[in-house]
Amino acid sequence: MNLATNLKYLRKKKGKTQDALSIELQIGRTTLANYEAGISEPNIETLMTISNYFGIPVDVLLSKNIEEAGDVPEPGGFIVSKSAADKYNGVPRIITVDTKGNDNIVYVPVKARAGYLLGYGDTEFMETLPTFRLPGLSNSTYRMFEVDGPSMAPNVLHGDRLIGEWVDSLDKIRDNRVYIIVHSGGVAVKRVVNRLKERGKIYLKSDTIAHRHEFPTLEVDPADIKEVWYGRLKISSDFSEPAEVYHRLADLEMDVMEMKRKLSE
Repeated sequence: MNLATNLKYLRKKKGKTQDALSIELQIGRTTLANYEAGISEPNIETLMTISNYFGIPVDVLLSKNIEEAGDVPEPGGFIVSKSAADKYNGVPRIITVDTKGNDNIVYVPVKARAGYLLGYGDTEFMETLPTFRLPGLSNSTYRMFEVDGPSMAPNVLHGDRLIGEWVDSLDKIRDNRVYIIVHSGGVAVKRVVNRLKERGKIYLKSDTIAHRHEFPTLEVDPADIKEVWYGRLKISSDFSEPAEVYHRLADLEMDVMEMKRKLSE
């Protein structure tokens, strides 16, 4: 068990006193001192809080001497980044690689979203997710997310799979492009407006018209953003007839004409 040694090392590396860190972690100063001395151990909730704060997976906190190990490949092909969790990381916390060292694509289905929000930096959780590779997607890090709900219809539909490319800086977010934003409120597939320079915020918009009242534009603080993936490829099983769209448009035109006729009478 290396938690005591790692906690003390990470606190000092971050330039924090025990008092300051205990306030930021919202635990007692004496409790923190006991953790560092190895007198007591945190419960799983506190352990996850420590893991998220330092950007270090739980299993690494417990099993490795971080000061001696540095950033090294983990068993099973996982590579761990030690960037701080309170700032946007330049690289994903964890990536997977094949036997040749090429990045795999990790698939995050809807049922795994809640777990992903807590476990995206935990090798044990990430090992439970499927991985694969696709031709044409190389020289970068990609992740695939299953879309949930109608907020991006008709461009991205419920059940579609969206493959995103890692964005290493929030400044690189381009207006009105589709991104997967992993933030403190969840995993969102949205069209993004970048107003970091003007207002210090980014805004997540939905494409839907039919359900617009259900999905208002969401303002997100950059401090709450954990991951950003730029939408590169959509995999869909939808084969709707184009005629459906044309029929709906024709019906709408007829309705408008009828309204105009009644207003002119």
